[in-house]
Amino acid sequence: MFRAVLISFRRVTIAASLLFLLICGAEVAVRIYEAVTNTTICPLSDGNCSDPSKLTIPSWSIHQELKPSATARVECRDSKSEVSFQTNSRGLRGPEPVVPKPSNTYRIVVLGDETIYAPEMPDASHFCTRLQTQLQQQSKVQIEVVNAGIPGHCPLTELVHFKQRLMGLQPDLVLLHFDWSDVADDRQIRRLVRCDESGIPATCPNAKLATAKKKPPPQEVWRRQFRLLDWALNAISTEWKLQVARQRAVSHDTDTNSYAWLREDHPEKNREFWLAVQPIIEVARLCRSSNCQFVLMTSPKPWQVSSKCSRGPGVRLQAGVTRDACYTNQAPLKVLAGFAKHHNVPFIDGSSVMTSGSDAEENFLQHAPRWSAVGHEHLAELVGKFLIEKIPGPWIGPYGSQTDIQWTSGQSLGGKLK
Repeated sequence: MFRAVLISFRRVTIAASLLFLLICGAEVAVRIYEAVTNTTICPLSDGNCSDPSKLTIPSWSIHQELKPSATARVECRDSKSEVSFQTNSRGLRGPEPVVPKPSNTYRIVVLGDETIYAPEMPDASHFCTRLQTQLQQQSKVQIEVVNAGIPGHCPLTELVHFKQRLMGLQPDLVLLHFDWSDVADDRQIRRLVRCDESGIPATCPNAKLATAKKKPPPQEVWRRQFRLLDWALNAISTEWKLQVARQRAVSHDTDTNSYAWLREDHPEKNREFWLAVQPIIEVARLCRSSNCQFVLMTSPKPWQVSSKCSRGPGVRLQAGVTRDACYTNQAPLKVLAGFAKHHNVPFIDGSSVMTSGSDAEENFLQHAPRWSAVGHEHLAELVGKFLIEKIPGPWIGPYGSQTDIQWTSGQSLGGKLK
């Protein structure tokens, strides 16, 4: 009897020791991987190619930003491949921009959120790369398109980002992409903004940093010490959020739906929408004051195109949209176009190419609510043609008769901003 107990105890001890060594080995492997590659292993949510929020860090000035001078690797379920890209010292995706800007360079800065950042899209297929290639074919000078998209940003934080960090890049043109998720993002961030004496937003510190000096709860201390524990808790948190989203979808809880307002026949009466777009006017003013062109553009979310777009597991639920939702109401788009016209801001409507064709769903990923490679290509063609036809610049070729003289003369937005 005693011998049997001893054998059982020995087996349990060996199994526990092996399990402990396995966990320790996995922890060491994760730490070595992160140290060597300068990346962080982040759990991917059930519905996304990658969770853009996992690729950001809190910021004292612009709410959140990308980790500077880092390499990121994300898995794209649509292409079944891993995408690798780098951030520069300014925390922007792409190569390091030269400062001061070379005299023979025409620099375009693209502002936006995770739609512009597009973590699941390789550099070669990205909107910014395609736009740069297209414009370069019609220019005698070097064209440079800077991707300034930051996950979770909206015009409010994009204004602060532009004032504090991007004006120093001396852009010749700023292209701001208004995403229809910006209304909900603005609602969450606005309470954190601090304005200057004239009431213009100056900084937007992240709430996490404000409580950083407080003693962290025990679970946070353990998460910082053990990377595997952090990974597991993140995975559990992601699954819990998906379960909550599923329950809301089943119960048709539209009070938490960030896109329910898109059904309104008179979105011009929606206060949250107007608050979200107001910073666009200030960005345009700053551009005009520095002899920089400014263009506003937008594109539809997948659920504004078809109920079949971006229907990968959990994608719509995580965005707070029911699986079969389709917001075909054109009133919000018309109001945004009217807003741009009222303030003499050139406006590009991306829905003209994203909703056309026999298979508009091809313009979007199935496992993330963002543009596919086809969508990036179509929008780059639309924007490139618009800039060549409508905006003074170093263009040559069939679309317009703009000249280098017109570009270097420092012309800015036509008309007076109201």
